[in-house]
Amino acid sequence: MQLNIALNKLLDIVGGVSDVNPNFFVNKIASLKNATSADVSVVFDPEDVTIFDHNPESEIKLSRAGIILASKAFVEGRQYVLVEDPLEAYHKLTYFAKKRKGLFVDKSAALDETVILEDNVSIGAHTVVERGARIGEGSSVGAQVFIGSNVKIGSNVIIYPGVKILDDSIIGEKTIIHSGVVIGSDGFGYRITKSGLIKVPQIGKVIIGKNVEIGANCCIDKAAFDETVIGDGVKLDNQVHIAHNVHIGAHTAIIAQTAIGGSSRIGSGCMIGGQVAIKDHVTVGNGVKIVSKAGVLKNVPDGSIVAGVPAISFDKWKRISVAKLHLPEIAKLCKNVSDGLSKRTSFWNKIFGR
Repeated sequence: MQLNIALNKLLDIVGGVSDVNPNFFVNKIASLKNATSADVSVVFDPEDVTIFDHNPESEIKLSRAGIILASKAFVEGRQYVLVEDPLEAYHKLTYFAKKRKGLFVDKSAALDETVILEDNVSIGAHTVVERGARIGEGSSVGAQVFIGSNVKIGSNVIIYPGVKILDDSIIGEKTIIHSGVVIGSDGFGYRITKSGLIKVPQIGKVIIGKNVEIGANCCIDKAAFDETVIGDGVKLDNQVHIAHNVHIGAHTAIIAQTAIGGSSRIGSGCMIGGQVAIKDHVTVGNGVKIVSKAGVLKNVPDGSIVAGVPAISFDKWKRISVAKLHLPEIAKLCKNVSDGLSKRTSFWNKIFGR
């Protein structure tokens, strides 16, 4: 990722310190393996190993990176920018780089005269922003994006090309929305009548919290009357469907191709695997883990781990799964027992003349 800035500007962005000449020109952010002498590489602390692979000292020694962004000098003789939290500093650099792609409104974009753009907003080609929308400071909107009436977008939001954000939706600051996402589409609400399904108007909205990331081609339906809510720090993988009136608690992660039925409540800090189906009006507690391909048909208590269809406790599911592997042997044993009982019955029938 290109930076093209002097080191003193980089220090201002990340709030770091360095003994290197402040006029040192930094070309781009690059990995330790591929960096050149004009690049900066990032070394995450060992405690971040659950999120990123930790870079060993041997890789640092072999790297050609001109500057290393880290919390301490891992290897002597290298040039460092020292910060308290390298991951936070890395986020600041990437936001800066993405904002610099273009602080402008493309001439082909169509913005209603009532739209409010705060400082340093960029709008890509053929994007449409409708009446009453507001886009916060430092936000970047890609090409061919549609932003409906009265949409509110916070600061430093990144919206990739081809996103659709429909009327009255609210997007929190530092949220990332990938291509193909639809936010605020109609919920699947119908009344069953003798003449067929009659649509129930969906008049609610979607509220997205801060620091949320929404993967490509996700769909988040607006509520029938009130709000569909995605809490702060939630991470959605590609192709996740969130139905109307769903509430998802803070810092929950949901893997690809999962579908959550209408009016369900998902707690905070949950981990939901891929291709999970959660029935409508189900409550999933805080800190719950749901194994991939599970079908959740009833409420799940806080801290539970569930799997299977219908979803049951993970320990019980494992025992059942192991037992299934031995079904051929069990069937053979049952047949042998049955054959033995038949022979014994036949013997005693002969003895007693039956």
